[in-house]
Amino acid sequence: MNDQAEVTENNARETVSVDLDTPLKRGDQVFHAVVLRKPKGGALRGAKVVDLLNLDLVAASKVVPRISSPVITAQEFLDMEGEDCTAIAGEIAAFLLQKKQKVEAGLE
Repeated sequence: MNDQAEVTENNARETVSVDLDTPLKRGDQVFHAVVLRKPKGGALRGAKVVDLLNLDLVAASKVVPRISSPVITAQEFLDMEGEDCTAIAGEIAAFLLQKKQKVEAGLE
């Protein structure tokens, strides 16, 4: 593998876009998708990783404002429809798995 391919592969999941079934409305703005960036350790502060892996929405609400674009507040996240919260929490959990774990779980 050449250096460029390795860099591309290592950055493949740095961000992910989550399409929302129910668009998020903020004033005159309407968002149909949210982009999440892979959280680093600091973005996980205050949340238990095991809770994030279990798709705990309260734990996810602590992390979402730190990794979302547009920035979604904890309250906005908790006010979203369940399927959108679950989709976002699932992507956060996927970010936290090692490649080997993803392969074993059939996610890659």
